Amino acid sequence: MQIVQILEKTVSPDKDELLVAKNFLEQAAATNLPGFIRALSDVLAFAGNSPVARMAAGLQLKNQLTSKDPTIKYQYQERWLTFPEDMREYVKKNIVGSLGTESSRPSSAAQCVAYVAVAELPVGQWPNLMQKLVDNVVNEKSTEMERESTLEAIGYICQDINSEILEHQSNQILTAIIHGMRKSEPSNHVRLAATNALLNSLEFTKANFEETAERNYIMEVVCEATQSTDTQICVAALQCLVKILTLYYQHMEAYMAQALFPITLEAMKSDNEQISLQGIEFWSNVSDEEIDLAIEAQEAAEAGRPPNRVSRHYARGALQFLAPVLMEKLTRQEEFDDEDDWNPSKSAGVCLMLLATCCEDEIVPHVLPFVNNNIKSTNWRYRDAALMVFGSILSGLEANTLKPLVEQAMPTLIELMYDQS
Repeated sequence: MQIVQILEKTVSPDKDELLVAKNFLEQAAATNLPGFIRALSDVLAFAGNSPVARMAAGLQLKNQLTSKDPTIKYQYQERWLTFPEDMREYVKKNIVGSLGTESSRPSSAAQCVAYVAVAELPVGQWPNLMQKLVDNVVNEKSTEMERESTLEAIGYICQDINSEILEHQSNQILTAIIHGMRKSEPSNHVRLAATNALLNSLEFTKANFEETAERNYIMEVVCEATQSTDTQICVAALQCLVKILTLYYQHMEAYMAQALFPITLEAMKSDNEQISLQGIEFWSNVSDEEIDLAIEAQEAAEAGRPPNRVSRHYARGALQFLAPVLMEKLTRQEEFDDEDDWNPSKSAGVCLMLLATCCEDEIVPHVLPFVNNNIKSTNWRYRDAALMVFGSILSGLEANTLKPLVEQAMPTLIELMYDQS
């Protein structure tokens, strides 16, 4: 029976056909694995095959190259490297040639390219791959699907590989990614694939962030992407800003007031939960970073030396603008909330706690009026939010500030313990 027909049966609603297909594929893999992988790559590469057959071939190929189990994944990578070189070259040519020829999303070929790359690049093989992928993206003759699937492949590779292996190729990789992220790119599918690829590649772009001109261009493109009307692109770009802030805090001063602050504040206010979550996450990360920097500064002072890094106190500067938005988000909690469901209301509570730890007593005047005005509100959401705010800031306050606040609030807190809502 032809392998194409067998692969098409892997999605059959008929249980007997499914079993026949499963047994055939298992037998083929057990009998001659290199030949089986080669045949699968042929099915994936031939555009005349049905989308179902090609997708199934990609899935079967992927299952022979990787596993969710880290031990098996490593064994499969080692096994791949033992296959004859001519067979590996043949398969690689097929899967790279398949990029952009599929009609389905996400690209099966992109995943296969990435899994082979993760096995070969660390041992110095497939040296021309990244340049080939870059050429696919920047070539004016490349189709939308080719640019998109190639950027997906780059993103998958960056996600799964040790960052040190690609550091020397960061310029090439960034060239392709930024090219795909540009505002002038007509396809949102391409822009999204590029933005996700950037998110996965930020760890090994340190050298690029050290260069002012390169850093400026990267930040410009990412900030532009946060303004996309496509929600997925906007969220992915905001995720990039969150990660950039954490990795490259010391380089952010030039962008904070003019770009990062207004962009993330607007994101926090958004009614779209995913966008709002990323805006809040940005300021949680700022607070986290500045808490660490305060500890480092204290340790350095005790040791009689200057700290290696210094805080720019972004959280303190933004506090008066962040607190009202976060408290408003706290009033939007759901009555029957799923404990595992992470939403802006829960995220806002965590962010307030981190801001209190970071800014200490400075947070009090920005939140106390809200607590006083709403702790006895007739609306349970506002009562709950006031309690959440009060609880969130306690851990960050100095004892002499904390004592009178708690003494003043205690009668109300006791009363609220008997609240039926």
